[in-house]
Amino acid sequence: MVRRTVTGAVIFALCAISGWVFGQEASDRAFMGNKVTPIIKADVTGAPTKQVIANVYEVPAGSVVPRHFHHGDEFHYVLSGEWAAEVEGRPTRTLKQGEGQHVENGRWHGGKVIGDTPLRLLGLMIVDKDQPITTMVK
Repeated sequence: MVRRTVTGAVIFALCAISGWVFGQEASDRAFMGNKVTPIIKADVTGAPTKQVIANVYEVPAGSVVPRHFHHGDEFHYVLSGEWAAEVEGRPTRTLKQGEGQHVENGRWHGGKVIGDTPLRLLGLMIVDKDQPITTMVK
Protein backbone atom coordinates (compact mmCIF):
# COMPACT_ATOMS: atom_id res chain seq x y z
CA MET A 1 0.00 0.00 0.00
CA VAL A 2 2.79 2.43 0.93
CA ARG A 3 4.63 1.56 -2.28
CA ARG A 4 1.53 2.38 -4.39
CA THR A 5 1.02 5.67 -2.53
CA VAL A 6 4.65 6.69 -3.08
CA THR A 7 4.52 5.63 -6.73
CA GLY A 8 1.29 7.59 -7.20
CA ALA A 9 2.79 10.67 -5.56
CA VAL A 10 5.89 10.46 -7.77
CA ILE A 11 3.78 10.11 -10.93
CA PHE A 12 1.58 13.04 -9.85
CA ALA A 13 4.65 15.21 -9.15
CA LEU A 14 6.20 14.37 -12.52
CA CYS A 15 2.94 15.21 -14.32
CA ALA A 16 2.65 18.51 -12.47
CA ILE A 17 6.26 19.44 -13.21
CA SER A 18 5.98 18.47 -16.88
CA GLY A 19 2.79 20.54 -17.18
CA TRP A 20 4.60 23.54 -15.72
CA VAL A 21 7.58 23.02 -18.02
CA PHE A 22 5.44 22.56 -21.13
CA GLY A 23 3.45 25.66 -20.19
CA GLN A 24 6.69 27.61 -19.92
CA GLU A 25 7.87 26.20 -23.24
CA ALA A 26 4.64 27.28 -24.94
CA SER A 27 5.21 30.83 -23.74
CA ASP A 28 8.88 30.68 -24.77
CA ARG A 29 7.94 29.37 -28.25
CA ALA A 30 5.70 32.40 -28.76
CA PHE A 31 8.78 34.62 -28.46
CA MET A 32 11.12 32.33 -30.45
CA GLY A 33 13.82 34.20 -32.35
CA ASN A 34 13.66 37.18 -29.99
CA LYS A 35 16.62 37.84 -27.74
CA VAL A 36 16.13 39.13 -24.20
CA THR A 37 19.04 40.67 -22.29
CA PRO A 38 18.24 41.15 -18.60
CA ILE A 39 19.50 44.48 -17.24
CA ILE A 40 18.11 44.58 -13.70
CA LYS A 41 15.62 42.84 -11.43
CA ALA A 42 15.22 44.39 -7.99
CA ASP A 43 12.73 45.00 -5.22
CA VAL A 44 11.02 48.39 -5.15
CA THR A 45 11.89 50.36 -2.01
CA GLY A 46 8.81 51.00 0.10
CA ALA A 47 6.65 48.61 -1.95
CA PRO A 48 7.36 45.09 -0.66
CA THR A 49 5.01 43.40 -3.16
CA LYS A 50 6.56 45.04 -6.24
CA GLN A 51 9.70 44.50 -8.29
CA VAL A 52 11.29 46.46 -11.11
CA ILE A 53 12.57 44.58 -14.15
CA ALA A 54 14.47 46.07 -17.08
CA ASN A 55 15.31 44.12 -20.24
CA VAL A 56 16.58 44.90 -23.71
CA TYR A 57 14.58 43.03 -26.34
CA GLU A 58 16.00 42.31 -29.79
CA VAL A 59 13.37 41.25 -32.34
CA PRO A 60 14.29 40.36 -35.96
CA ALA A 61 12.90 42.44 -38.84
CA GLY A 62 9.41 41.28 -39.83
CA SER A 63 8.88 39.36 -36.59
CA VAL A 64 5.88 39.64 -34.32
CA VAL A 65 5.78 40.25 -30.59
CA PRO A 66 2.70 38.22 -29.60
CA ARG A 67 -0.04 39.77 -27.48
CA HIS A 68 0.65 39.45 -23.78
CA PHE A 69 0.24 41.40 -20.56
CA HIS A 70 1.97 41.98 -17.24
CA HIS A 71 0.68 42.40 -13.69
CA GLY A 72 2.03 45.91 -13.48
CA ASP A 73 3.01 48.85 -15.66
CA GLU A 74 5.55 48.67 -18.48
CA PHE A 75 7.43 51.42 -20.25
CA HIS A 76 8.94 50.86 -23.72
CA TYR A 77 11.74 52.90 -25.30
CA VAL A 78 12.85 52.12 -28.87
CA LEU A 79 16.65 51.96 -29.11
CA SER A 80 16.66 51.13 -32.86
CA GLY A 81 14.27 49.96 -35.55
CA GLU A 82 10.55 50.57 -35.92
CA TRP A 83 7.62 48.82 -34.34
CA ALA A 84 3.88 48.80 -35.09
CA ALA A 85 2.92 48.76 -31.41
CA GLU A 86 -0.48 47.47 -30.35
CA VAL A 87 -1.94 48.24 -26.93
CA GLU A 88 -5.39 47.12 -25.83
CA GLY A 89 -7.92 49.92 -26.31
CA ARG A 90 -5.64 52.11 -28.44
CA PRO A 91 -5.02 52.44 -32.20
CA THR A 92 -1.84 50.79 -33.51
CA ARG A 93 1.04 53.27 -33.29
CA THR A 94 4.37 53.24 -35.10
CA LEU A 95 7.21 53.77 -32.63
CA LYS A 96 10.61 54.78 -34.01
CA GLN A 97 14.05 55.14 -32.47
CA GLY A 98 13.92 57.53 -29.52
CA GLU A 99 10.16 57.14 -28.96
CA GLY A 100 8.41 55.37 -26.13
CA GLN A 101 5.09 54.39 -24.63
CA HIS A 102 3.50 53.46 -21.32
CA VAL A 103 1.39 50.30 -21.04
CA GLU A 104 -0.86 50.28 -17.99
CA ASN A 105 -1.26 47.30 -15.67
CA GLY A 106 -3.16 44.41 -17.26
CA ARG A 107 -3.49 45.83 -20.80
CA TRP A 108 -2.39 43.39 -23.48
CA HIS A 109 0.22 44.63 -25.90
CA GLY A 110 2.36 43.33 -28.77
CA GLY A 111 3.05 44.29 -32.35
CA LYS A 112 5.21 43.76 -35.41
CA VAL A 113 8.66 44.95 -36.38
CA ILE A 114 8.40 46.99 -39.57
CA GLY A 115 11.17 47.78 -42.02
CA ASP A 116 14.47 45.96 -42.55
CA THR A 117 16.08 46.88 -39.23
CA PRO A 118 15.69 44.59 -36.21
CA LEU A 119 13.94 46.18 -33.24
CA ARG A 120 15.94 46.90 -30.09
CA LEU A 121 13.63 47.91 -27.29
CA LEU A 122 14.22 48.79 -23.65
CA GLY A 123 11.35 47.50 -21.50
CA LEU A 124 11.04 48.66 -17.91
CA MET A 125 8.35 46.98 -15.80
CA ILE A 126 7.10 47.58 -12.28
CA VAL A 127 5.19 44.37 -11.53
CA ASP A 128 3.66 42.31 -8.74
CA LYS A 129 6.20 39.87 -7.27
CA ASP A 130 3.62 37.13 -6.67
CA GLN A 131 2.36 37.00 -10.29
CA PRO A 132 3.89 35.64 -13.51
CA ILE A 133 5.99 38.28 -15.26
CA THR A 134 4.38 37.62 -18.65
CA THR A 135 0.96 36.17 -19.42
CA MET A 136 0.08 35.30 -23.03
CA VAL A 137 -3.25 36.40 -24.51
CA LYS A 138 -5.16 33.65 -26.28
